Amino acid sequence: MLNIGQGRTDLLVSLVGRMVSTFGDEVALVALTLRLQAQGGRPWEVALLLAAGIMPLLFLARPVGRLTDSHDSRRLLVGAGTTEVACTVPLIVLHSVVGIILLVTVLGAAAAVASATWSALVPRIVGEDHVGQAVSAQQSLNALAMVGAPAVGGLLAGAFGTGLPLVIDAVTFVVLTVAAALVRTRRKLPRLDSDGPLAHGGFRIVRTDRVLGPLLTGLAVTILFVGMANVVLVFLIRATLHAGGVWYGFADAAWMTGVVAGSLGGGRVKRETAQTWATIVGAGVACAALAPFAVVPSVWMLLPLSVVGGAGNGYTATCFGTLLVRRTADAERGRVAAAANGVAGGAQGTSLLFGGAIAAALSPRAIYALAGALGAAVAIMIGVLNATRSGQMPRGRRSRSEELLGG
Repeated sequence: MLNIGQGRTDLLVSLVGRMVSTFGDEVALVALTLRLQAQGGRPWEVALLLAAGIMPLLFLARPVGRLTDSHDSRRLLVGAGTTEVACTVPLIVLHSVVGIILLVTVLGAAAAVASATWSALVPRIVGEDHVGQAVSAQQSLNALAMVGAPAVGGLLAGAFGTGLPLVIDAVTFVVLTVAAALVRTRRKLPRLDSDGPLAHGGFRIVRTDRVLGPLLTGLAVTILFVGMANVVLVFLIRATLHAGGVWYGFADAAWMTGVVAGSLGGGRVKRETAQTWATIVGAGVACAALAPFAVVPSVWMLLPLSVVGGAGNGYTATCFGTLLVRRTADAERGRVAAAANGVAGGAQGTSLLFGGAIAAALSPRAIYALAGALGAAVAIMIGVLNATRSGQMPRGRRSRSEELLGG
């Protein structure tokens, strides 16, 4: 249990609000995908829909980071939540592909602001010593929400039409906005001086960090490979293994179950060195678990592999999220969070394009073999680089936040 005194209520409010919003987002995404498919939408239109909610993380990373580090957190969170509600309501009845994609893009931009703001605010809520536990709790709760959300979205859309899931999503954004208003802890920093020493962009701050730079680069590549494989999962299950669509849901739920377990385990890793290695090994395990997908003779074998891969995913997400906060000065955390979200979002968006293009030339089994092997190789390379750099660094090196803050 987190021992954070007065901040406990703020943390619980933020955790619950963000989990509810994650659930609503996933339910709505399924409904919108089904709506486009029912209207005769083509695969590239579905890909645009998926990318529309992700790519603002990348393209708006710099302005979002500066906004987060120079404006009051409560105003940003309430404003982003209100924007999300305003964009979701028209989606309940809108069927125009162009209109849907435009609104989802605005939703992605608002979500980018909210995500970076929450990431920078949480250390203020829980204190520096409890960041790992807070990140672990948020990752595991979000994964739990994502286990059942796709099934709920599909069931609601099938029984009541695609409008109801979007009504639910709008309500969850209201909940998140109210949660943001109820959080008493606030983060408000002086306006950034464009010529000042702390005015560097988030990408530069991460790139110059000896630990975060290589890790984020490696994670972007592994995210690309995992996402590329996920694009063809449904084809592997239905066309290659000749199994029913329910197995697709089972495989996705198994992966998320592993993410929950890995997130909880990652929250128990305390030392920075151990968190770094857990990030690297977790990414390697997540990718290595994909390679056997290429040879399994029965669909049920995907479930334990998915749990193992998800556990690696959970360890990586939690430990890297903790490192990202602890190695960054408080005044820079909005920009760094926005940059990291941008890299991850860019990798996810690119994986959609690569997965679709490569699927035209390679079989699902070949794609899984390629993605698993290359992803594991990248993790090994990052591990070797980390071991080499660690051996060259003097003992007792302080984190960036300690150096900048004089800790």
